[in-house]
Amino acid sequence: MTVRIFLALLISFAVTPFLFDQIKDAVPRTLAAPSLIVTELVIGLAFGFWCFCFLHASRFAAHIISSSVGLSGIPGQPIEESEPSNPLSSLMSLGATALILSNDLHLLSLEALTQSYLSMPALELPAGQWMAQNSVKLIRETSVLAVQISSPFIVLAVVTNLALGLCGKFTPQLQIYFALMGLTILLSLMLLIWLFPGMSRLPVEAYSGWLANSLR
Repeated sequence: MTVRIFLALLISFAVTPFLFDQIKDAVPRTLAAPSLIVTELVIGLAFGFWCFCFLHASRFAAHIISSSVGLSGIPGQPIEESEPSNPLSSLMSLGATALILSNDLHLLSLEALTQSYLSMPALELPAGQWMAQNSVKLIRETSVLAVQISSPFIVLAVVTNLALGLCGKFTPQLQIYFALMGLTILLSLMLLIWLFPGMSRLPVEAYSGWLANSLR
């Protein structure tokens, strides 16, 4: 958290000279600093939440995959957050973050943030209804994206559970479900190795498309 605060302050100090003319023209000569700070905080929190939705889509997909294939009980170590998370969630979120940095999308995010003053000038807070509608729209789209990412594992879990359930009906003396649970997890891990490159790119591509649309 301390690193994030200092990084935000560093970026703010670096960008302010390039935006000073726009802020100076919008802010009157009266004491409008508190209103300016509150307005910029609200816009910054909204923009940060919208960007975080795409990263959270990979975490949501990882939780769905872990619950579907029986890996949700594995403890993990906290890497990005203060609380421990699922190892698969940390893997997918770190992979998406690495792809964002390697594709220079963090620079595109900074460009979109600086150009937001053209549509949302200083001291002009956007309508709350517009911000709420945009937030709900992004939450819906990223949730659907998470389900699309985890859909192969959902299908695998349904098929394997159905097959194991039928086998258990034919042989009630054997605990086939628990005996073959390791095989199910092995198949899931093999499928994860095969699909992981494409799965990690989907949230990044969606984020890139959203930034491109916001810069228009």
